[in-house]
Amino acid sequence: MAAKRPFFVIVPGASQNPAHYGYLSHLLQLKGYPVFSALLPSVGAAGKVSAEDDAAYVRDKMLLPVLDYEENDVIILMHSYSSVPGSAAATGLGKKERAAQGKKTGVIGQIYLAALLPKGGDGKDIVSAFGGHYPPHIRPDVPANLLRCDDRIGPLYQDVSKDLANVVAVSAMAQGMTSFTSPCPRASWDSDEYKGRVAFIRTLKDAAVPLPAQQMMLDGTGAEWIVKDIESGHSPQISQPEKLTALLVEIANGFEVL
Repeated sequence: MAAKRPFFVIVPGASQNPAHYGYLSHLLQLKGYPVFSALLPSVGAAGKVSAEDDAAYVRDKMLLPVLDYEENDVIILMHSYSSVPGSAAATGLGKKERAAQGKKTGVIGQIYLAALLPKGGDGKDIVSAFGGHYPPHIRPDVPANLLRCDDRIGPLYQDVSKDLANVVAVSAMAQGMTSFTSPCPRASWDSDEYKGRVAFIRTLKDAAVPLPAQQMMLDGTGAEWIVKDIESGHSPQISQPEKLTALLVEIANGFEVL
């Protein structure tokens, strides 16, 4: 029997659902990688779902089932906002840490795609961590406790073909505001357990998280990153899925031999 390949656990970004990563998942599976994804509790949630709640969900419902029940190693792919709960969820789940507990599987790598990189654990939320302002494309709807994006195509899907962009824009959902205004849980990208196992894919034509902002965040972490670039807007999983797949497989191959 062939050796097991690690699972790609895809944590969708704010307002996104697993369907936005469906073709990417298909391409990864064609390359021999099993894939799992799920809808974050904060997406479409008018209730007070915090970033910490999202992190608990990622850990308990997305990572641990693959690690403990399927007994597979995991590579986490986090897009945009989902880096905040995803990185926190991976704390203590590294291969060595799990082996010390007598477990055979662990998170062998983290991949961040056009992601947010607040360190967290200091009481700051996403909004305050980035200067106290929402990005121009996000409109806070305080009475509904939702974050709305009135023109999703411009910032999120500007390089996606018109017909497809219209569909994916409609299928995105408002993001629960509490996820952006609650304290960020502590990230794990600078921990010893993931040294050499964190990668960041910069989206060079991103209108939502511009390249200078991505680079500023990377520089501010003090961590050592594997950095790859893709000539795309904020959503290469839709606009350039084949090129993104090639990058992900290249990074995964590196994690698998560490």
